[in-house]
Amino acid sequence: MSDIEDPHDTPTVRSRSMVPGVPSVLQIHGFRQFWIASLISNCGSWLQTVAAGYLVYHLTHSPGMVGALALVSRGPAFLLSTTGGRLADRFDRRMVGRWTFALQGVAAAAMAVMSLLGLLSVPVIFVLTFALGVGFALGLPAVLALVPALVPVEHFEQAVALNAAGVNVARLAGPALGGILLGLVGATWCFGLNAFSFLALVVVLGWVQVRPSGPRAALVSTRRALVFAWRDPAIHRLLVAMAVFAALAAPIQELAPVIAHTLGSGAVGLGLLLGAMGGGALVGAWVLDRAQAHGLTRGRALTVATLLFAVTMTGVAAAPTLGLGLVAMALCGAFWIWMFIVANTSVQLRAPRSMVGRMLGLYQLAVIGPIAVGSLAAGLWAEVVGIRWSFVTCAVLLGIWGLWTLRRPVPEIDDGRAPEPADLAA
Repeated sequence: MSDIEDPHDTPTVRSRSMVPGVPSVLQIHGFRQFWIASLISNCGSWLQTVAAGYLVYHLTHSPGMVGALALVSRGPAFLLSTTGGRLADRFDRRMVGRWTFALQGVAAAAMAVMSLLGLLSVPVIFVLTFALGVGFALGLPAVLALVPALVPVEHFEQAVALNAAGVNVARLAGPALGGILLGLVGATWCFGLNAFSFLALVVVLGWVQVRPSGPRAALVSTRRALVFAWRDPAIHRLLVAMAVFAALAAPIQELAPVIAHTLGSGAVGLGLLLGAMGGGALVGAWVLDRAQAHGLTRGRALTVATLLFAVTMTGVAAAPTLGLGLVAMALCGAFWIWMFIVANTSVQLRAPRSMVGRMLGLYQLAVIGPIAVGSLAAGLWAEVVGIRWSFVTCAVLLGIWGLWTLRRPVPEIDDGRAPEPADLAA
């Protein structure tokens, strides 16, 4: 049964914190537990990402194989995102989260054991990474849709933004820590710590309390949800915009082991590059909050972020030294987080109440699937023209898309919740 509470159709109002310097939403006990556990788990996932990507490149010296690892990791979204959305709408989201996080923990533990025994080959890394991707694809819509059930309506947008900020705190700390651990004690520790990190969320989801939901909404068929997503101009643009952005921007992250090697850096340099991206995302989230407080609309923020990311991605491609590469990666992180905060919030505020889980499943598909395909394509293109020109190609295409959206805005992105479809099919 769904445990989501409907955010009101009007924009939410952020309340002031009773404790200076502490976001008011973190004073809600259940959300604070969930946020801290998510932060721990996300840090663990970055340890895994750094170690697996570095090992694959070290074993193969192939950008294409690093891109293929991204496809294996994100590929389950092609098959399972809509299934994850269906699970989020039909069952207790805490239960879905516990089972899917447990699956990911088992896969990470298996990778640690295989590494310890010296049996970790590229095929083994790919198989266990695929298992992690399955758990992630099935569980993410439920976990995202759980947030409104943990906070009052007036805290909803702040909770979504803080949840995204937590992901990027992990992006700051996780890769840097992963690079250091990889260089000092090896990949086994990275995989093992990731396995333990999933326990934090399994435990918290076992005891966290959710706000009572209203009457259960009629369940909507996947076909009907797809029809709604196609016809609603805001959801349509959000999903297409995120798919294009994910395909063309994600190589900067997924192929980081290759650019680190190009800049003459090892595991620590890789961690610093990804950590710089996370640090830039933290600053970017703060700047976005200030910009929206001064009237920047969500629709315009998406276009601005797309264009400026294209510029900063070109900076990464052109960076002659690690230091300049870190600066460019930080700027990429700032506009990366703009896209994800704005799109995530907009989808949840626009989707009809009966379709929130399904729309988040489609959102996940629009993000993770293109990350996989785009990273593989960029990796294969880098085999031909080199990693720098591969990034430039992605940046040019992204800039063209951004200019197109600038000329064709969709005002409905900033409107309230869409009405329930009249002909729901269970």
